[in-house]
Amino acid sequence: MNDNPVIVVGAGGHAAVIADTLLAQGRSVLGFVDPSIQAGSRLICGLQVLGDDDHLDNYSPAHVSLANGIGSISYPFLRKKVQEYLQALGWYFIGVVHPSAIVSPYAKVAPDVQILANTVVQANAIISEGCVINTGAIIEHDAILGSWVHAAPGSLVCGGAKLGDFCHVGASATVIQGIQLGAETLIGAGATVIRSFAGKGTLVGIPAKKLEE
Repeated sequence: MNDNPVIVVGAGGHAAVIADTLLAQGRSVLGFVDPSIQAGSRLICGLQVLGDDDHLDNYSPAHVSLANGIGSISYPFLRKKVQEYLQALGWYFIGVVHPSAIVSPYAKVAPDVQILANTVVQANAIISEGCVINTGAIIEHDAILGSWVHAAPGSLVCGGAKLGDFCHVGASATVIQGIQLGAETLIGAGATVIRSFAGKGTLVGIPAKKLEE
């Protein structure tokens, strides 16, 4: 991880949490860029919205890094699209790890992963690019999270579970040990998943069942 000052991309609720986490880490945060909010119109965590993405032209990727503040629940694909667009222009996206988080040195965590307050990531877990491990979530030993997975606040992914790309584990939901979930599985809040699922659907309830459209 570099020590460059950071600009947060986005200026909503998730962006505020990312800025707060960066400040807790002792990082210098310059502010936010967001095309939907007028520059200087509000303070977030005591920091200004600097302008839209074009404001980044005032900085060099060699001297300033970015953090992805776009929320994962409503905009998971936008989150990926914006990050990859800016990376193609030479920008580097850092990850965050809140000081209260417990992350095993034997876990494998991609550089841009966001690990928020009071989370636990256990030994031999694999957390792929773009993932968000949100407040109080637990990722147990040997669990594998594909790219752009969101473990919502209070969720639990038990040992050896495997989640495909863009899975969402809802608030306080549980995925029991050894379960495999295909890409784009959305688990509703409070659900308990006890069977594997091929993916691209919504699971709700205890035990979790596919929500028919």
